[in-house]
Amino acid sequence: MPDAGLCSEAANARFATKAGEAARKRSDSDRIGRRPRRAKVVSLTRSRRETVTFQHPFRIRGIDRQLPAGAYEVVTDEELIEGLSFPCFRRVATMIMVSGAPPHHHSTEMLSISSVDLADAQQADAVASHA
Repeated sequence: MPDAGLCSEAANARFATKAGEAARKRSDSDRIGRRPRRAKVVSLTRSRRETVTFQHPFRIRGIDRQLPAGAYEVVTDEELIEGLSFPCFRRVATMIMVSGAPPHHHSTEMLSISSVDLADAQQADAVASHA
């Protein structure tokens, strides 16, 4: 009597063919009438905060008034550049916290500025300090 655990090659082939057809039918029926799935896009962002100090009153392009000397909080938002083999971030926004324009001296505004304009203002402040 043949062992019940062993099957003939023909039986294995029939089973593989039927199993493969059934899987294809399930796969095809799953796709009919459905939209393709979209991968979730996750963007990783981070914010850096630093304090920048000016020794002299200064101006930054985009702000319509002169700002007094003092310490200012600068917030920089960065997002992850995907697809690299190492983590790398690019700057997407730079904001500076300033006291409100008159008559709102007790409020604080977060104003969007260019990082280049901020660097220019810091450079001008350093030059004025050495003069």
